[in-house]
Amino acid sequence: MRHETKDAVVTCWLEGRITAANAPDVEREICAAADEALATCVVLDARDLAYISSAGLRVIMRLLKTYESVSVVNASLEVYEVFRMTGLSEVMRVERALREVDVSGMKQIGAGACGRVFRMDAERVVKVYNQGSFTPERVERERQVAREAFVRGIPSAIPFETVSVGEERGIVYELVEARNIGEVVSADPKACEAWARRMAELAGRLHSTEFDEGLLPDARLLHARWVERIAQTDLYAPQTIEALRRFVDALPAGRSFVHGDFHPANVMVMPDDELLLIDLGDASRGHPCLDMAGTYHVARVAAKRQDGAQRFCSMPAELLDRFWDAFVRAYYQVTDDATIGEIERSLAMIASPRSMGTNAFTKFIGEDERVRVAAELERRFMAGHGSVRWDLLG
Repeated sequence: MRHETKDAVVTCWLEGRITAANAPDVEREICAAADEALATCVVLDARDLAYISSAGLRVIMRLLKTYESVSVVNASLEVYEVFRMTGLSEVMRVERALREVDVSGMKQIGAGACGRVFRMDAERVVKVYNQGSFTPERVERERQVAREAFVRGIPSAIPFETVSVGEERGIVYELVEARNIGEVVSADPKACEAWARRMAELAGRLHSTEFDEGLLPDARLLHARWVERIAQTDLYAPQTIEALRRFVDALPAGRSFVHGDFHPANVMVMPDDELLLIDLGDASRGHPCLDMAGTYHVARVAAKRQDGAQRFCSMPAELLDRFWDAFVRAYYQVTDDATIGEIERSLAMIASPRSMGTNAFTKFIGEDERVRVAAELERRFMAGHGSVRWDLLG
C-alpha cells in the first residue's frame, strides 16, 4: 500500500477490494505506516478503491478509536454510498471524488481576481478558482453558503456541484443571463437613483435574514485578517496596528447575513428586473454595518483609484457618486446631509482594515501612490476611530 506522511498526517491509498479475506492485512499496513511516522491523523484516499465490505468498515471503526482523526477522500459514488447508508459519514469526514470538467473547449465569459467563468451549455456555467487563490475547503464552503442562501430565500445563483478542473477547483452554477446594476445604470443614467433604492431594499432583505453559528463565519474575522496582513508590511506604525486590533475586537456582533462584497457589480439584474446576488465567497454572519462598510470601501475608496469606478462597479465615477448617495440615504432612511456625513465617516472607520489592506496589496497603483494613500488612511483612522456613531448604524 502506497503512503506518505506530512505534518503528522499519514495518507494511505486504498486499492481494489477490501473484503474479509484481506481486511486484517490492510489494517496492519495502515497502522504500521501511521505508527512509523508517529502520525495522529489518518487520511484514506479511496480513488482506486472499488469495494469495501463490512470487514473493511470495522477496520475503519477501530482506526477511529486509535487515532485523533480518520477521514476518507476521493470515494467513488458506490463506495461513498456504503459509508452514507451505514451512518459512518455522520461520524467522520467522507468526501466523494469530484467530477472532472475540461474547460478547454468552453467559452470564457468572465474573469476576476480569484478565477474565471466558463459557459458549459445553455443552462450552466462553471466558476473556476485560480490555483492558490482559494483552498479546496473555501471553494466547498462557498458552494454550501450559496446553497443555504438560496434555500433561505436570499436571491442568489443556484449552485449544483463542486468539480475538479485539472489542478483547480470549480463550482457549477445555473447560467444567469443578466447584467449587473452598474451596467444597467450606465445604460440608463436617469434611473440611477431608482436602482440605488432597489439595491438598498435588497441590502435590508439580506440583513434581516439571520443565521445561527455554524455554516457562516463571524464577519469580524475578515476584518481581523486584514489587520494581520497589513501588520506584515512596513506601511503602518506599530501603534496604528494595535489601535486597529483593539478597534476590530470591539466591533459589534450580530446574526445578520453579511455578503462581504456587496456592491453594484455583484448584484445582477435579471430579464424580469429581479435582483440576484453573485460572489458569496466572503459571506458571513454579523452586524449589518460591516456589510455597509464594505460597500463604502468599494464606492468611496477603491473606486477612487484610476478607472476604479468602472473596474469595480461597472459605471463611471460621477454615476457611482450619485448611486452611493442615493443608496446610503435609502438604506438608513435619512435625508439630511449632516447625518449622512456622520454615517459615511463612521462607515469609513469600520472599513479601515480593508481599505488599508487593499491599498497595501493592490496591483493597480504605484509605490509612491501606495505610500501616500497609506499615510492618509492611517491619519484619518487614528483621528476618528474613537468617535464612530454606532447609534446611527442600527
